[in-house]
Amino acid sequence: MVISDVLIAVLTWILAVQLLGLGNTVGYHRLLTHRAFVAHPVVRHGFTLLGAMHGGSPVMWVGLHRLHHAKSDNDEDPHSPIQGFWWAHSGWLIGQRSPWLAIPFALSGFGQQLKILWHDVRRVAGRNPPVWRELCPDLMQEPLMRWLDMPFVATGLFVAQLGLAWLIAGPTGILWLWTVHLFLTNSSWSVNSVCHWPRFGAQPWDTRDWSRDVRWLGFLTNGESFHNSHHRYPRSARHALHGGQDLSWWVIKGLSRVGLASELWLPKAFRPKDAPEPQS
Repeated sequence: MVISDVLIAVLTWILAVQLLGLGNTVGYHRLLTHRAFVAHPVVRHGFTLLGAMHGGSPVMWVGLHRLHHAKSDNDEDPHSPIQGFWWAHSGWLIGQRSPWLAIPFALSGFGQQLKILWHDVRRVAGRNPPVWRELCPDLMQEPLMRWLDMPFVATGLFVAQLGLAWLIAGPTGILWLWTVHLFLTNSSWSVNSVCHWPRFGAQPWDTRDWSRDVRWLGFLTNGESFHNSHHRYPRSARHALHGGQDLSWWVIKGLSRVGLASELWLPKAFRPKDAPEPQS
């Protein structure tokens, strides 16, 4: 009985990590930020809600990421390692370059959710105006995106997760959820830190920034770690252009085969010979 309970807990942990992680990589990143493909509304809304359960407001997330691409690895980049590895990983979220503060925050698990709450408190107090909306006029046309960008909505989704975890397994459920968020935050942040740090991976493309392709991290990041290739072709629905673990691409490709995704954008040199030119 104990063994079966542990097995169920492990399998549901893996499922939760994959679903919430894909909400970030397929939803927030490739679909919303870069418009790498067109998704059926149910798919678009579903991935957006999964992303919001972990990453906060989609409008703010997308706005920050678009700024990162526009200002990559210069002083205006919100999370460049030119200010230090741990700044790029987690320190930028709390305004701290010191590893002695950035590392505990990275290990806090729920720290990002507390940061989202504090951000919304400051916003309601008029100290944090939503300037990120200026970078996302496309998203601001959608009711779901505007609702998820309202103060305390993302925190409400997190509180709902806590409540469900407690109802299912009490303190053990909270611990289980904490490990999910601990893994997700650090795998996501590693793209900013590890995949922009010169000591890791390779740089097959001259992108005039520090982005790297870190093959061994592909499995943990759903393919996001092929980051130099992504900076060379930001709109590409596939990041592992030269092969490697890219679960996000496999999911997008699978959705296209069942008619739930279309207009998958790939660099011309990497498109199938019979593939039509994407319309948008």
